[in-house]
Amino acid sequence: MTETSRTSQGRQAVTATANIPALGEAMLVVLDSLTDTNANNVKRQAVSALDGILAAINDDDALASFLPRVVSSLTKILTPSSSNRPSFRVVEQALGILTSLITRLLSDGKTKDLPDKASLGQSGDSTKVSRSTSWLQATASQIKIALANVFKLRDHDKPEVRQALLSLCLCILQDCRTSLSPCTSMATETIIGLAGHQGSSDSIEAQLKAILSANQNLSDVLRESLHGWIVALPRVMQSRDDRSRHRIIHQISVSLRLFEEDPTILDERLADSLRDGLSAVFADANGLEELDKSTPNAITDRALTLTSTKSSTFSPIALQFKGQDHMMAEFRVLVRELARSNSALTVAEALTGSMGSRFVETRLASFWLSVNLVRDITVTNPSVDDFMDRGMPNPREELLDDLYSHSLELLNQREPVADTPWYFFALALETVALQAKRYRTDFRGELSEVLYPVLHHLGSSNTALRAHALTCLNIIAEASEYPDAGELVVANVDYIVNAVGLKLAYGDVSPQAPQVLLMMMRLCGPTLLPYLDDLVDSIFDSLERYHGYPKLAELLFSVLKGMTEEGVKAPQLALTADGEEKHGHHQKKAVTMNDVIEALKKIDADTRKRDEEDKEQHASGEPFPQHPWADEKPPSNGAQNDPVNEEEDDHPPAPPTEESPPPAPRTFTILLKISSLTQHYLTTASPHLRNSLLSLLRTTIPALAQHENSFLPLIHTLWPVLLPRLQDPEAYVVSSALTIITLLCEHAGDFMRTRIEDAWHSITRVYTRTKQPDNTASPSLHMSAALETSMAKLSTTSTTDLNRPELYIDAPTRMIWTSLVACLCSIARHVTLRDDRFEHVLDMLDPVLARADVSEALAHANADALWLRLYKRSKRGDGGGKAVGSDGFFVGRVPGGKPGWRFVCV
Repeated sequence: MTETSRTSQGRQAVTATANIPALGEAMLVVLDSLTDTNANNVKRQAVSALDGILAAINDDDALASFLPRVVSSLTKILTPSSSNRPSFRVVEQALGILTSLITRLLSDGKTKDLPDKASLGQSGDSTKVSRSTSWLQATASQIKIALANVFKLRDHDKPEVRQALLSLCLCILQDCRTSLSPCTSMATETIIGLAGHQGSSDSIEAQLKAILSANQNLSDVLRESLHGWIVALPRVMQSRDDRSRHRIIHQISVSLRLFEEDPTILDERLADSLRDGLSAVFADANGLEELDKSTPNAITDRALTLTSTKSSTFSPIALQFKGQDHMMAEFRVLVRELARSNSALTVAEALTGSMGSRFVETRLASFWLSVNLVRDITVTNPSVDDFMDRGMPNPREELLDDLYSHSLELLNQREPVADTPWYFFALALETVALQAKRYRTDFRGELSEVLYPVLHHLGSSNTALRAHALTCLNIIAEASEYPDAGELVVANVDYIVNAVGLKLAYGDVSPQAPQVLLMMMRLCGPTLLPYLDDLVDSIFDSLERYHGYPKLAELLFSVLKGMTEEGVKAPQLALTADGEEKHGHHQKKAVTMNDVIEALKKIDADTRKRDEEDKEQHASGEPFPQHPWADEKPPSNGAQNDPVNEEEDDHPPAPPTEESPPPAPRTFTILLKISSLTQHYLTTASPHLRNSLLSLLRTTIPALAQHENSFLPLIHTLWPVLLPRLQDPEAYVVSSALTIITLLCEHAGDFMRTRIEDAWHSITRVYTRTKQPDNTASPSLHMSAALETSMAKLSTTSTTDLNRPELYIDAPTRMIWTSLVACLCSIARHVTLRDDRFEHVLDMLDPVLARADVSEALAHANADALWLRLYKRSKRGDGGGKAVGSDGFFVGRVPGGKPGWRFVCV
């Protein structure tokens, strides 16, 4: 056919009346092969043959007779379906054939002179179609049905197919605008749908821009379509068809991008349509529900890594469903393209004015659109006012100021509305970041109002909001020229402390304030504590009011514990006066015969001195002096009449004063205040709270002991409320109280002597609490003995002995016994005890006397008494010459002495 159609005679022969049946038969065979076979090679050959046949037919009327069957077959091939999957090359060639066929038969140039009715001469020829206006109308309606299926290829993944479809659409809009007017709207939507698949580098979009700039008619058609899409946006967004919703957003955004060099004037309906359309997305399927919640104290861990987080880009706000996230991404592109338009500021001002709506979705939609539109205007469409000051108001800056003011109101509201979604706070943080980027270092003046609200949301239970707050903090730090977010917090710690203090003073018990305070302490270390003096009272007041809420009380105590842990790290607390010695109890010195002789000599010398003074007094005859002794003092040489020397003799020189110790640092004052205030809460009904207070004291006491002038009065203050804790019903509280007494004895020494004497009855009761009678073994066996000896017995007893009751010690008893042993050892090592008290200590610690740490502590107090007790135990055990304890502790040999010596039997 191709060779035949090269000459005019050949083309006439093809359409001759005698050859029309054969031509029709060949056409049917080709079209059947195209539609019925599944082999792509056959389809490619059939498409090539069809293209050759159509090119060989020179007579348009004869070609029109084949138009219905050809268009039907091509539509069947081009309609996407699961059963019909031709290769993209077949689709590309089929689109090209359809384009050339429509251009040849239905273009405006070919149909403008068609008669209203078919000519009489050709009406009787059944091999040809007499084209007329009525034929055109009937054909256009059928073509519209076919193109509706063909235009579904706009989402094809191959650019060659999309390019061929674009040629078909341009053919309809440019060449067949009048003849195929019912198809122009579909073609316009398809063109917009084809553009934007490859972003800004999309070749189809570049072609469309060039065509629009050269073809005003096509530009007008697209403007009309854009207006219709804007009007229809709210209605489509309220539907449940996600494909239609995505399509209309994409159409509006691409249309705005196509007109960026020749911006179209958009009316105020655009702002309303955008707001209503986005509101429908937020209202759909409860899209404003909280997405992710975690434990409130997660900020404690995140705060420690604050300085290593460098994120400076906000993550997109996520909605409940994935499809909604895709919708928001389409809206984001739409807003970005709208920002390039000259009407962008007008639209933004209209959106900002609707942020006071009573509907939550409408307020959120207006806020989201305004923030993103202002951001994109700043980036993509800067004005001259951004580079020079012309003395005129800048609408964009005024708009940003309004958004910033609205954001501060949201972030600083004392009592947030319960139904306010977290998206509002996230958008407010984005607005603060925009303002910081605008003012750069001048924004430091705003940190007093902004910094704490940002840190406040670092303690949010919503992970996405915490990420927004962290990103905002990084942006503020970068814009204000701080090295990182941690340095920003440290440099402005006074603002944050004031804000936290106001929160606590107002009785605000939200967890964010303590979390922010704890985060700052982790970042700043001991240098922050001098600023927190006023907050300690507020924290303890909150504990008194809300100690019934365990999580809040635990959070407040984590702050106090953080204060103490950071405070004890202060290097100033290690400074003490030169030569200062801690209170301690020195080991008793054994009395030797030399000591006795020296004591007797001293007594004899004192007696002789008193006797001589009595004799002198009787010899003088003056039983009582009648004048000052100074008058009888012999004058010194050369100074008989010197009144000054007389005054010096009357008043001997004062002894040299000791150098005063250095003053305690302010950090010490904070720790002392925290420790002192615990006295009011150690009697609380919450055992967990009592134990937390005791653990807090366990942290502060070693540091406070460095300055005894304040430490000893603290002991006097705490002792009346600490001592009753020994009778606490909870074992872990008793254990903690014993640990505190251990530390007090270690650091205060003999200052604790009278207090230990007064508390001895309580200590004895604690010891009695650790005893448990054993009915299967000897009645006198105590649980305390079993606790320390069970492990040793396990290695020697038989298997049946493992089930003996004394080998099991319950956890509370074990806890109290361990602390009691440590407490008694500390008392023996550092506090002077009466002999009977020490004997009682030996009785209580009898099961553990063989332990190295116990024997060492007791030997420090009275080594002889300890030896004697161990010797008695060894005599009860084996009676040999060596004194060995029952647990293997070596005491030594019994002294034999010289012949004739007799020792008292014990």
